[in-house]
Amino acid sequence: MTTTVTKVQTKWEAKKTQETTANVFASMYLSAYQALSQAGEKAHEEFSNLMVQHKIDHYKAVGVKTPMDLVRTMAETEHNLFGSDVEISGDENKATIKWNTCGMWNACKTMGKLTTEQEAKMGENCSANTAKIAKEFGFKAEPNMTKDTWEMTFSK
Repeated sequence: MTTTVTKVQTKWEAKKTQETTANVFASMYLSAYQALSQAGEKAHEEFSNLMVQHKIDHYKAVGVKTPMDLVRTMAETEHNLFGSDVEISGDENKATIKWNTCGMWNACKTMGKLTTEQEAKMGENCSANTAKIAKEFGFKAEPNMTKDTWEMTFSK
């Protein structure tokens, strides 16, 4: 018997890579969220705290020092990994990231078939977690959520 070895080549366009990445991350997140629902609120809180800490560690590792550093890093990650349509504005003292669309949010909504209550809770959690990240860097965080967009302003 002969074994054939084939080296896999990158053939996907960026859009397909981003959509697939968002779907994979969303499925992992939703799976954890569903399993933790059976374990109670304390398990949800611990999971959330761990996720936030990993993000903080990443942002520190890439050298975030200012609000603009933070929104730039967040935006680049969101766009490149998940295909999110994001904008940033501001300066070193006050900066805003605005999600016109969020690849992860869209994947979670599609895959999770979320209720209105679940969507609201996830939005609240996202705002709270982002505020924890801001606090770690000594920034204030101001969320602004509308039906179609979500933005967060960070200031010193």
